[in-house]
Amino acid sequence: MRNPHAQMRLQSGFTLVELLVVLAIIGVLVGLLLPAVQMARESARRSTCTNNLKQLALAIKLHEQTHGTFPTGGWGPDWVGDPDRGYSPKQPGGWIYNVLVYLEAQEVRDLGHGASAQDKRLAASTLLASPLNVLHCPSRRPASLYPYAGPPQLQNADPPLAVAKTDYAVSTTIAHERSEVIASEIQLQRGLSKSVFVAEKTVSPSHYLDGNAEGDQLSAYVGSCSDLARSVEGVPSLDSGGDAVGLGGPHPGGCVTAYGDGSVRLVPAGQQFESAR
Repeated sequence: MRNPHAQMRLQSGFTLVELLVVLAIIGVLVGLLLPAVQMARESARRSTCTNNLKQLALAIKLHEQTHGTFPTGGWGPDWVGDPDRGYSPKQPGGWIYNVLVYLEAQEVRDLGHGASAQDKRLAASTLLASPLNVLHCPSRRPASLYPYAGPPQLQNADPPLAVAKTDYAVSTTIAHERSEVIASEIQLQRGLSKSVFVAEKTVSPSHYLDGNAEGDQLSAYVGSCSDLARSVEGVPSLDSGGDAVGLGGPHPGGCVTAYGDGSVRLVPAGQQFESAR
């Protein structure tokens, strides 16, 4: 004779079919929620990227208000910023080096200040390996050190194996080699609200971490080169394709771009920048 209590226990449990149905429902819910979570995370990362670009554009404006010109582009890729050479075209460092003081990174710019030639060269190597959060888009990579793939010797520094890089590039209209651009030149051409100051630069996803992407091989503190400055004449693209030394980023839809009036906008991939129209 069957035990009625045992039969009740069997009837009150889940059958295999019921268990599979529950698991299927959970799977569907996870499938629905995961894209929403990913979108929320990307939205937060893009917000950080937008804030970074706003800070960089403001730093460029503060440089212009203080010194009468936009930051010089520096001498070229084989030179590093020198704290004793001021802010004019006599400064070998590029635009990022020249706005460090406005990014609350005065101590980075001052490395080697007043030192002997040899000590300054050592300090320049430390400078090359000083990453800043404001120079990195979190959708691409964190502020860290990445392999150096430039010339083995620079004019005024010995580059380390890994250096600080940047995910952003200035418009070559604003800063280029030994430049000394004044604001009125930009205002007369198209107005600050339509002038690109800084934008995301394209970097191939396969080279985010290895330092071998064209236009992403050097440190953020060298002089004028495609690592730091790019033309707005082309159209922005996504990192997964397009011009290796153009403007564009990892965000779905386009390139986060900061303008001279302080606004930051997403320029759709494949659409001309306003300043190029």
